[in-house]
Amino acid sequence: MNRRFRISTTDERSIDIEDEYALEMWSRELNVTTARLKAAIEVAGTAVADVRKQLKHQRTWSK
Repeated sequence: MNRRFRISTTDERSIDIEDEYALEMWSRELNVTTARLKAAIEVAGTAVADVRKQLKHQRTWSK
């Protein structure tokens, strides 16, 4: 009998703020600290596309 097992992976569309592994993974992916990621999530919500836009917006203001 063939069984398929689903490997637990992070959601590509949203960031789970309750999952430390997901926060660390997205911090590495987006090249920001977890504190900066959490700040962006507070403003933009958990959708990855919105967080990326917020982080880009934050970078332009910090220069």
